[in-house]
Amino acid sequence: MKPMIEPIDKDVSPNWHFADYYCDHSKDFVHCNWHYHSELELVLYVDPHSVSAGKLIMDDYVGDITDQTAYLVGSGIPHMLTGSSIATKDKASSSHIMWLDQDWLHKMIDSVPALSSVNDLLVRAHKGLKLSPVVAQQLFALMDGACRLKPSAQFLRVVEILLLLSDDKNAESLTSRPYCLYVAKDTPILDKLEKAQQYIADHYNEPITVQHICQHLHMSESSVYRMFEKHFSNSFSEHLKRYRLGKASELLIRSNILVSVVSERVGFSNLSNFNRQFKAAKRMTPTAFRQLFG
Repeated sequence: MKPMIEPIDKDVSPNWHFADYYCDHSKDFVHCNWHYHSELELVLYVDPHSVSAGKLIMDDYVGDITDQTAYLVGSGIPHMLTGSSIATKDKASSSHIMWLDQDWLHKMIDSVPALSSVNDLLVRAHKGLKLSPVVAQQLFALMDGACRLKPSAQFLRVVEILLLLSDDKNAESLTSRPYCLYVAKDTPILDKLEKAQQYIADHYNEPITVQHICQHLHMSESSVYRMFEKHFSNSFSEHLKRYRLGKASELLIRSNILVSVVSERVGFSNLSNFNRQFKAAKRMTPTAFRQLFG
């Protein structure tokens, strides 16, 4: 299934847009097809009736939608929503969304040094983020009704939300995309990082060990381990596993080939191990994951 780009009609400002959606009766939860945005998207779900109102699929991540769950979806990350909600007039369910133009964000950060902490947030958003419960609770007061404010007041909300998200140290990275942590240009490690990522991209369907990376980069084993821990925020083996599972997710979504063939094509020599690792990462079997997109 190929994701479609969904344009955002920014009626107040070309740089941001707020929206609120409410449901006060039992019906299917807001369903959106496999799509992506050029903008950064922040979405907060509120459903006081629900333990689990549905599923959010973001690239190769699958997560539950529960009351006061907030996600930050990076530019270009395909995602969709599926599920249902029980709502009443006394306890309505709702979703609150903010879209931000990234070019404008970068220009604003460059011109306002006090917003420099937002740079790290934009990097982390490349993998998608699930915000911590504490931050999700704080977001409701900032996002609910923001679409009805004057443009100047909306701008202040945008800045306040960005600073709140930037301080969320417990936000969870979601997809298995390579972590694009910021590394200054013209530094030796940048070339090593790019070569390591490219080697994995070229050989993930083959047996790969850390020794292969060492030989390719002319680095010691301990240096390679430290590089992955520091710049990719996980170990070499975990990085490789998540990359392979990400490729497996792509094949499951975009093709009808057998799960056993998917397993082989992404570098798992044992189907049982593949099924076990996939279920541990996605909390569902490869077959169940594919059915979400049926």
